[in-house]
Amino acid sequence: MRVLRHYAAAYFMIGISMAASAFASEPSFLASDVLNGTIARPGACPNAGRIWVEIDGRGECLRFYGAMPAGARRSPVIFLEGDVVQRRDRSAAGDTIWEVPSYYTQLGPAIMQAEAEQYAAATQRGFINLARPGIYGSSGNHLERRRKREVDLVDAALDHLKQRFGWSVISLAGLSGGGHLVAAMLARRTDVDCAVIASGNVAVRQRLREWNLAADVTGFTDFIDPIDGVSEVTRHPPRSLIVLTDALDKVVSASSQAAYVTALRNAGANVEQRFVAARDPGHHLLRAPAIIAALACP
Repeated sequence: MRVLRHYAAAYFMIGISMAASAFASEPSFLASDVLNGTIARPGACPNAGRIWVEIDGRGECLRFYGAMPAGARRSPVIFLEGDVVQRRDRSAAGDTIWEVPSYYTQLGPAIMQAEAEQYAAATQRGFINLARPGIYGSSGNHLERRRKREVDLVDAALDHLKQRFGWSVISLAGLSGGGHLVAAMLARRTDVDCAVIASGNVAVRQRLREWNLAADVTGFTDFIDPIDGVSEVTRHPPRSLIVLTDALDKVVSASSQAAYVTALRNAGANVEQRFVAARDPGHHLLRAPAIIAALACP
């Protein structure tokens, strides 16, 4: 079995010919970690497959899973998953009671790594699944998503990945809450070659108006709303920008996604909106189409 080293240090990616067996001893993900958050220390964040990022003096250990095929010439695809909590009920005080769907606890690092290796091997393109704060092995608090800290952490993690593996440009793809982060990155970064946003929560305030809510479902009002940053996107647009939408989406309405697309176009950005049918009851989960579209970017 062969390990492909892309940086002259102990930090490495698993090569496509190496199975995910190195992760087999790691346990499945825990719902309690998602609901309660986790804290990490620098010394407990080993280099392999992890990045230590500090924002405002507070650090997080972010996990990633991926592979870079030998000779890959196109920019790597970095994927951001969607949210992994859903509202179960409300407390007597009116706070949301969250639950984690059962699929999440059936997953673990070995499965995530094996999938990343499959995509890389099948397409001969680097593929990274970067775990958002608080989920899929990353420390942090997922219940505080869509706020500035999550955006800052992901932005810094992308910088770390670029530096450690010598990339000049990257391609991004994200589902739902991950799509929110992709849109937030487009307003900040100048190095995104291709971007795919699937079922993205990219017009947060409009979504709240549609649901007659005064705050985000997280309970916070200091969220980052990507539609506010469309003018910045036009200053350094990706070569290709694709928005994937199911017209019947019950989680993030097609109208809110279309508002973001319209705002981009009005600002002068070239964006393509593709309508794709999702198979779940909520017409929302366009995960596979997002990854396929990003890997297909030339």
